[in-house]
Amino acid sequence: MILTVVSGRRSDETFDIDVPDSCTVHRLNELLGLRLFQELPEPGVQYILEAKFPEGLWFQVQEGSSLVEAGLREGSYIRLQRAFSTTLETAPVYGRRSLFQEP
Repeated sequence: MILTVVSGRRSDETFDIDVPDSCTVHRLNELLGLRLFQELPEPGVQYILEAKFPEGLWFQVQEGSSLVEAGLREGSYIRLQRAFSTTLETAPVYGRRSLFQEP
């Protein structure tokens, strides 16, 4: 499966990655962590993998399953966010607001 990784804030900062359909979300997080941040996940660092189809909105990819089981398909866009925490528990992301959004 070929996925397009969005690696920066601009839409032209992308690269393609070819992974097997059986690849797990955890393994993809490790691979992308090495490529984007030059590090493996350490205690206190959590990775949030998000994906979208060319015609859709971004959604969070749940860990613990293969990429196909998580709903990804050929041509999906993915991005990885690094989150720092002092606990081992993950916190849900309910939504984001633009920095310059009117209240």
